[in-house]
Amino acid sequence: MKITVIGAGLLGVTTAYFLAKDGHEVDVIDRANGPAMETSFANAGMLTPSMADPWNAPGILGTLLSSFFSAHSSFKLRAKAIPSMIGWGLTFLNNSRKPLYLNNLHRSAALACYSMDILANLNEELDIHYDGITTGSLKVFRDQNSLNKLAKLSEHLKDHDMTFRVVKGDALLEVEPSLAPVAHNLCGGVYFPEDHAGNAYLFTCEIEKEARKLGVNFHYGIDVQKMVKEGSKVSRIITASNEFLADSFVLAAGSYSTLIAKSAGLFVPIRPAKGYSLTVPLNGWNGGPRMPLIDDGFHAAISPLGNVLRVAGTAEFAGYDRSLTRDRLDNLYHLLDEIYPGFKPFIDTDKVTEWAGLRPLTADGSPFIGKTEIENLYINAGHGPLGWTMAAGSAKMLADIIANRRTTIDPKPYSLGRY
Repeated sequence: MKITVIGAGLLGVTTAYFLAKDGHEVDVIDRANGPAMETSFANAGMLTPSMADPWNAPGILGTLLSSFFSAHSSFKLRAKAIPSMIGWGLTFLNNSRKPLYLNNLHRSAALACYSMDILANLNEELDIHYDGITTGSLKVFRDQNSLNKLAKLSEHLKDHDMTFRVVKGDALLEVEPSLAPVAHNLCGGVYFPEDHAGNAYLFTCEIEKEARKLGVNFHYGIDVQKMVKEGSKVSRIITASNEFLADSFVLAAGSYSTLIAKSAGLFVPIRPAKGYSLTVPLNGWNGGPRMPLIDDGFHAAISPLGNVLRVAGTAEFAGYDRSLTRDRLDNLYHLLDEIYPGFKPFIDTDKVTEWAGLRPLTADGSPFIGKTEIENLYINAGHGPLGWTMAAGSAKMLADIIANRRTTIDPKPYSLGRY
């Protein structure tokens, strides 16, 4: 079958790879000049099933309202985004009710754990390199109440065979010795040994090369203008330069999936949540972490990725605005200084890459994977902050669905039809 995939980020490229393995003739189109140039480019680098809990935890309404008055809030709601979020936002808030929130956590955890198994298979089968590390992740806390809350929430992860350990004092430093200079400011942490990390951009580039070996054609610098629906099917995709015809189409364009789907009369309830990151060269410094550190108070993370540190986090609802806001970036610099004050003399600000990307967020925190109401249109989008964690499993699941194979986990909870 001839299949066109829209989007060459993590989800689009991994989907193309698995489809090509099944023998399909695959084209991938993207408006950027190469793979993983937008949301997948400079994320936190964390592969963390431990973070399957959705952002809309109980109490999120108060957090969003207070963000209007604080430049340092971990979540930020911009007034200009409110009109586009009214209907979606009500569903988002409704899903913060505890029973729904916990159900959503388990759905995301199941997919995240499955995806890690598929990623492990890829690492065994392919000669790919993306600065991967398998030392786990550590959430650190400054107050005991917040630590206790996460420890209690993490009990739910045991249902998915995930383990965790609360660490304090010497035990904290045994897990992450680099915290010694600031340990007096921390009450402890929660260590998740099964978590991994790696450079998502490098991974996508590596999988793109493997997909090309299988015959996938990548078309870059091509902006999709419209999907044309005729009868019950999409007949073609119109771009500025030409048209793409196929038997089936896969929508994997992140936050922009909503806009592209609308051109074919399909409603896809995804909203963009802007995240920021700093990529900081180590510049000879050797005092950094051996694993990703997540600071609960800052809602941000520091990840070691080869010869750089990636500092990433915060969530800003500002529509499709990808511009850099100084106070949000300053929050990340402040976190880096708080956790690693000894790194400051080594930082060359001229070589720091400041970046922002749009995370595609669904109102219940889990992605849309599978067939849509349009007969030959499939979707793989809406993974929010877990796109890297869920990419391999989501792509394999969609390939199984398209091939009418039995999937390893039930696909129904991830269907667009659940809405």
